[in-house]
This record gives sequence, C-alpha cells and structure tokens, in this order.
Amino acid sequence: MRRRRVPSKAPEPRYLHLLQPIFKHDRQLNNLNILSLCGGMRLLFIRHGETVDNVAALYSAGVRDSALTNHGILQAKRLGSHLVATGVKVSHIFSSDLQRAVVTAEAIRAVQVPPPKTTQLAILREQDFGNYEGRPYSELRMNQNANSEVRNIPGFKDVESKPAMQARMESFIDLHLAGLIAEGIPGLTVVVVAHGIILSHLWRCLLNRFHSSDVVVSPNALFEDRGLGLQRLGRWSNTGVLDLQVKRKAVPIEPEEPRPMAEDTLTEGLQVAPTVVPAFSPPTQPTLVSTVPSPTTRAFFTSLSLSVIAINNQDHLQGLKKTRGGIGSLKHDSSQRTMDSFIRKKPRVE
Repeated sequence: MRRRRVPSKAPEPRYLHLLQPIFKHDRQLNNLNILSLCGGMRLLFIRHGETVDNVAALYSAGVRDSALTNHGILQAKRLGSHLVATGVKVSHIFSSDLQRAVVTAEAIRAVQVPPPKTTQLAILREQDFGNYEGRPYSELRMNQNANSEVRNIPGFKDVESKPAMQARMESFIDLHLAGLIAEGIPGLTVVVVAHGIILSHLWRCLLNRFHSSDVVVSPNALFEDRGLGLQRLGRWSNTGVLDLQVKRKAVPIEPEEPRPMAEDTLTEGLQVAPTVVPAFSPPTQPTLVSTVPSPTTRAFFTSLSLSVIAINNQDHLQGLKKTRGGIGSLKHDSSQRTMDSFIRKKPRVE
C-alpha cells in the first residue's frame, strides 16, 4: 500500500536570530515582522538657522551664544513644517546647547505629533575659536598684526584643534547614535541640530566607520565631487539638511537541503533492517555576542550600510525671501507680534 505523503510546513529562514536587535527596545517591536528590521534608520544632520553673527560675518562659536535673526526663525519654522508635510516622523532630537541650535530644534520638535524629547548636549557645540571669537573674518585673515595682538592677550586661548573636535564627535556617536542604530527599530528618524563646522566633523567620523563599498550616494543627492570625495561635502547652509539612512546589510539565508522522497510500494513486503537514528542534537548557533560586536566598536558598523539621500537640502526654503530694510537680519525677539496677529478676523455670521 502506497504511503501517503504529508506536505511539510514551509521552513523558516535560517539565521533569523541574527536579525534580533542586541539591545532591549520599545514594546512597539513586538508588533513588527522580524524581517522588517532591515528597513534602517534615518539620520538628519541639520545646521541651525541664520544668526546675528552670520550676518555680521563674525567668528561665532563655543561660549559665544549668537541669537537667530528674524529670517533665521522663519528658516527653522519652514523646516519644521516641511518635515511634517513630507511625512517625516521624528523620534529623537539631539541639539547643541547653544540657543541658535536649541531654537532651531524647538521649531522642529513643536510641530511633531507627538513631540519628541530634545536632548541638549554641550558636546555638539561649534568649534571653539577661543580669543578669536567675535572678530571679523576679514580682519583675522588679512591682518597678521591682529593675529599677533590676540595671541599676546594674557591667558590667550587658541582655536580648538581638529583632533579635539573629532574626539568629541566620536564620543557622540558612541554614546548616543550607536545604541539607536543597534536597536534596529525600523522607522526611527533621528535629528541632530548643531553647527556647520562640527557637523562636518560628525559626518566624517560617521563615514569613516563604514567600508567604502557599503556607502551609496543617491543620484538625487546632488553631490559635486571636487576630487576630495565624500569627506568634504562643501558648504553647509543655514538649516541645510544632510539626509542619511543607516541599515543592516542583508543577511544571507541558506537554501533548504533536499529531503529524501517517501518510500514507495517497491519496499512493500520486503524485510528491511531497522535504521538506527542517532539522538538529535541541534547545531550550535553563534551567540549574538560573537555575531554582532558592541555598537561602540568600529567592527559593529561592518554589518551596516550607509545611504546618502540628500546633501545640504534646502527644499523647505523655496519661495522664502528675506524681509527688506534690514528687518530680516535683526535679532529675533520672541515677544514681538507677527503681522498676522494684528489682523483680526471678522466674526463669522451664521
């Protein structure tokens, strides 16, 4: 009598355990398909809005806390509205603790539903220009005597070095970004609001953690390669956005081994010696500790890929013109009323 072949269940892909995030995470992950963890995380590096010192062409960094102009406030609000209009749900915001970055970050946070928490960090401050802060660019570039005068000031403080800024950004990645990336929760959008020079160092520190073959630049990124590669992206405009996506590389799934066919009628009636089946012992699977390195190590990033979606994106500023008569360049006063507030709407007649 022919044996009836019972269809087996579809085998589960092997090594799915490698997709499990290595950290504890929010409850929302329980409702997600584990395969969706390859979706990735979005990173938005954003420079603050226009400041009073930007307009005056002064060195402004470190302890000097230059305020946004009226135009800078409009830039920040435009950006916040644009992110909402394009469906961007911000989950985390990190900001420099200087007011020009804090106010810009608040314009983004305030229009999100629900509004995410903003973490203000001194480590994200701009390069500290020491005793050169508040001096015009032109004076220090063209006048060597001015440089000498500054250096002769008692207790002279020099400009913060590139290695020092790099160390700050490496620390920021390890302490704040790496853990979020390692969680692997799809749909996260992390915003970092800071300053032009320090953001450039943050970008280079992040880029250097990826192998060049794992970095992809979108055709829409409008990247102009001037022979310096991705290390130098060029000028970072006020509220300009560097749009990035970090995701886990695809995990190879081994094909199922062919299974022996069921016995047919040819064996019926024959004396077949019993087959001794050894006790089943599951194959040893690598643990997560050995498979996925700690996120604070560079080895962790070898399992990731980086996509550059947009560079210095300013789509949110289309059609925005600076108010004439110098009003747009004035320091923003939050107590001032806008023109719209003076226009009273007529009561609606039923």
